[in-house]
Amino acid sequence: MNIQWFPGHMAKTRRLLAENLKMIDVVIELLDARIPRSSKNPEIDEIIKDKPRVMAFNKSDLADDKVSKDWQKHYKSIGYSCIFIDSIKGTGINELKAMVNDAVKDKIDRQKQKGYVFRPVRTMVVGVPNVGKSSFINKIAGKASAVTGTGQE
Repeated sequence: MNIQWFPGHMAKTRRLLAENLKMIDVVIELLDARIPRSSKNPEIDEIIKDKPRVMAFNKSDLADDKVSKDWQKHYKSIGYSCIFIDSIKGTGINELKAMVNDAVKDKIDRQKQKGYVFRPVRTMVVGVPNVGKSSFINKIAGKASAVTGTGQE
């Protein structure tokens, strides 16, 4: 008997992430700045592999600045681009957009050299529940596109 410990919705989400990854340019991984290690899905690294990624530490206004800088130093030392943001107030969002564009700059330059027409950068936002994905998407979209759990949108 093969026992599957993974709930069905988690297995489906994992499969959808892997399938849709082919269509995107860069992954934005949202973490809670107050608890970066425990708000990181341990499977994400395996799923996205070498796809360009920007780690966004959300709710940074609620986190300790010194501890946050230590986490940023840690993640940068292992090769991740990271930034601290606040999806409700919009702090760090413009810098995040610049980091996303920088993460795919080489790919866009290669496409331009081949004569391809410019197209917007395609991103995927990933993160465990309650890191602020919906608030982040709403801030980027400039409207309440995604339902949030806070009722602030």
